[in-house]
Amino acid sequence: MKMRFTLLILASITAIAGCSQSEQESNQKEGGKESLQTATESFDGSIEHVHGMGYVDGETIAYAAHSGVKLFQDGDWMESKYHKNDYMGFNAVDDGFYTSGHPGKQSDLPNPVGLQKGDLTDEDLSALAFEGEVDFHAMGVGAINHAIYVLNERPNSEMDKGLYKSTDEGETWKKIKAENLGEKIFQIAVHPDDENIVAVASATGIYFSEDGGETFKMISEQGQGSGLYFTKDRLFYGLYTGEPLLKKYDWNDQSKENMKLPELKEDAVMYISKNPDTDGEFVIFTIKGNSYMTTNSGEAWKQIIDQGKTK
Repeated sequence: MKMRFTLLILASITAIAGCSQSEQESNQKEGGKESLQTATESFDGSIEHVHGMGYVDGETIAYAAHSGVKLFQDGDWMESKYHKNDYMGFNAVDDGFYTSGHPGKQSDLPNPVGLQKGDLTDEDLSALAFEGEVDFHAMGVGAINHAIYVLNERPNSEMDKGLYKSTDEGETWKKIKAENLGEKIFQIAVHPDDENIVAVASATGIYFSEDGGETFKMISEQGQGSGLYFTKDRLFYGLYTGEPLLKKYDWNDQSKENMKLPELKEDAVMYISKNPDTDGEFVIFTIKGNSYMTTNSGEAWKQIIDQGKTK
């Protein structure tokens, strides 16, 4: 049973990474910039094929789904009126989000969209690189420094296959040696301040680098890695070793500590994010499409998505 579920996790992450293209109205502006409230509408439905998740502010969690960005705020569900694309890579940062993927049915974006930057209060995306060329599945962006790390799976106009890094909004790219890195990379995370600290989740575990990805070391037990999130002094990560685990890692003293999880029956953490404004508030999204919140660092969890259905 454990082996079968491990394979299910592998298949689920691979399927999410391989999703294809999915499925305006104007609003009153306030001071030239729209508010989040007027840029969204209520949502009651299923959230399918989540490719990324994160707090866009201290009150709002964004889920990048097959049919657009869905939002949870103060117990209510909303969706973006504008960003109804199939975002594959998705990283929330201090002033918006970075993304890759495919355009929605009503979008005039090229397919694939390449690397784009956006803001939920703005109708348009800003093209950074590779429009019409690339759909990055594994992508990490520092929340404050905006250093971009991507896994390029097929050669394009500027890249061979491999891991690349950009520190100038995608204008130039450096190929990373990535020595000692595990195979089948699923997720990448970048430290918010230090562009040289990066973590990768793979089919064999969690790998950590302090030299900009030139060399990595394995910091976890052997297992399926996923769910990466950096604070200033900790890395949070998910791992499946026959049972689901959620850990926090301090690279200064190499210590690791387990965090309590809700009861996950044949399930595992896929994404984790922390509220930037509130200590102890975390949200996780799981392989089976469940999402839970905690306000006390895992001592108690509240379910907000049940197998894709909002609650």
